[in-house]
Amino acid sequence: MQSLYTKKVLPNGLTLLLVPIDTAASVTMSIFVKAGSRYEEERLAGVSHFLEHLHFKGSKKFPTAKKLSEVVDSIGGEFNANTGKEHTQYYIRAAYEHLDLVFGVLTDMVQNPLFAEKEINRERGVIIEEINMYKDNPQFSVDALFEETLWPNQPLGRDIPGTAEVIQRISRKDILAYREKYYTPSNTIIAVAGHFDQGKLESLVEKNWGKLANRKHGTYAAININQKSSRVSIQTKQTEQAYMMLGFQGYAYRNKNNQALRLMSAVLGGGMSSRLFLRIRERLGLAYYVSTSFNNYLDAGNFAVSAGLKIQNVNQALDIILEELRKVKTQGISKAELSKAKEYIKGKIALAMEDPHDKLEWYLGQEAFMGRVRTIKQTFEEFEKVTLEDVSRVASQIIRTECLNLALVGPFTDKKVFEKKLKI
Repeated sequence: MQSLYTKKVLPNGLTLLLVPIDTAASVTMSIFVKAGSRYEEERLAGVSHFLEHLHFKGSKKFPTAKKLSEVVDSIGGEFNANTGKEHTQYYIRAAYEHLDLVFGVLTDMVQNPLFAEKEINRERGVIIEEINMYKDNPQFSVDALFEETLWPNQPLGRDIPGTAEVIQRISRKDILAYREKYYTPSNTIIAVAGHFDQGKLESLVEKNWGKLANRKHGTYAAININQKSSRVSIQTKQTEQAYMMLGFQGYAYRNKNNQALRLMSAVLGGGMSSRLFLRIRERLGLAYYVSTSFNNYLDAGNFAVSAGLKIQNVNQALDIILEELRKVKTQGISKAELSKAKEYIKGKIALAMEDPHDKLEWYLGQEAFMGRVRTIKQTFEEFEKVTLEDVSRVASQIIRTECLNLALVGPFTDKKVFEKKLKI
């Protein structure tokens, strides 16, 4: 019987995570470093994302960005990376026959980057334009503003790409020092999912990664959650639509209440038959989109309601969102809603697991942040154990006036109008 996944830790601390899918036509390889924007000093805010970009600008075997991209394009592969607040990830997806090439490209670009000064200077302009792009997109802006409101003056609350001013100042020396501090074997996971020869792959990893010397890696500053009253942040911007994000402090990755919170989130804003979607969009036509979400971090989390609204409907929609949050807190949810939410989430997970890349992300995220890997079956069993009382308890813990945060992007200037409404 084929195993669901295999985990192996090399003597130097590097973790190898393998998710075999023999029926897959493709393979995905990811190099995952457990460091992102919250690990940065304020003077270097944005360096994680800058470094991610620079790994694509040439390596020992592929000395230019053109050479790197050409070799991946030659096999029709998908080549990308992403930076989060607690991770940086590089990956290639390709037909499984090309795993040797995929492995060689990713290994060389991460182990042997050139970081040519002219490429660093050129990439500054690219990143600054990316920052400007996000600023011009209110849907991105409101998300960043919300987390800044939740965790003001802390790395976790800062925007991942940083600011143009900091990007202009970061030096090659800063970049190399940051990389040296966090890109260590024991802070790295190599993960592969799809169709591959496990023995051959293990040999490749041991040969190319096993001899790297391990060293201590840096860590992050613990979050300081000291919120005692509701907060409102407004980014005044002339927009055709208002963008709202309203939410609370949530739970860290390993908190046992996360499954109940996810179910509560699904009842309120998961899908087109959720409470908020039906009331705000379908019945009243106040918003184009309205949904709920929650994020986990190593020592913190959040739960939020997001909406894109007609500007003149913001006050009415805010009143309804607050009312629905109050109802969940004081009246709970029904047995039928709980059952439906469980099936909704299980269905979404099952669909995602059809894709080797999504399946890899499932196991990789747990290995990186949970310290243990749950199978799909185990996760479904956890959801089935959640009771109505569990959801009510979580609602009481999360939905509190003193922990309420509102972020708005649109043609607004007076915070007091909204501050008066923020009561649960």
